[in-house]
Amino acid sequence: MNKIIEIPFPIPFYTQRVTEESWETDGFLDFEEGLSWEMRGCGIASLRMVIDGFLGQLGKPCCEGQGTMIHKGIIQEAYKPGVGWIHQGLANMAVDYGLMGITHRGKSALDIMAEILEGVPCIISVSPRFAGGKPDDEGNIFQKGGHLVVAYGCKFDEEGELVAFLVHHPSCFLEYNWQAHWVSIEEFEASFSGNYIAFGKKEF
Repeated sequence: MNKIIEIPFPIPFYTQRVTEESWETDGFLDFEEGLSWEMRGCGIASLRMVIDGFLGQLGKPCCEGQGTMIHKGIIQEAYKPGVGWIHQGLANMAVDYGLMGITHRGKSALDIMAEILEGVPCIISVSPRFAGGKPDDEGNIFQKGGHLVVAYGCKFDEEGELVAFLVHHPSCFLEYNWQAHWVSIEEFEASFSGNYIAFGKKEF
């Protein structure tokens, strides 16, 4: 029988999708601003999931909405135009909520597994939809990285080998908002850039 291990507290799922019904609650100035950011919202959506997972343990209110957090990130220079959300910038934003984020580069699936076994949720850099190594609609091959998601669980087979990770995969497309999604180790390794942020309370 497969063995499943998850971090010891729930992580909520948030989308980066913006609609005419959600933009104001999200904290955007208008619908057009929300649309301009939804393709670039994965880092903030993932950060909000992690922050609210920790705040929920303490019975504290959730952090701000997607638009408000994007505005905060811009002010704190966590976003670099033409590049995207900076890992250290996202880690720095978490400090305001009593957390510490530690950035890592050049790591493997086993490093993510080790974090999860210690109860540490991670924002990881992967190919969108875990499509690394596969062709897109124009025949171009998806490279590793480019999208940020939250990893918070892993699965082992009967021999104790790692076979899958449990992730929240936000998207601006409704059909690719994957809550509690199991990704096989093969798809994971083809898509994982080796970069991630591990989160814990400040004493972490």
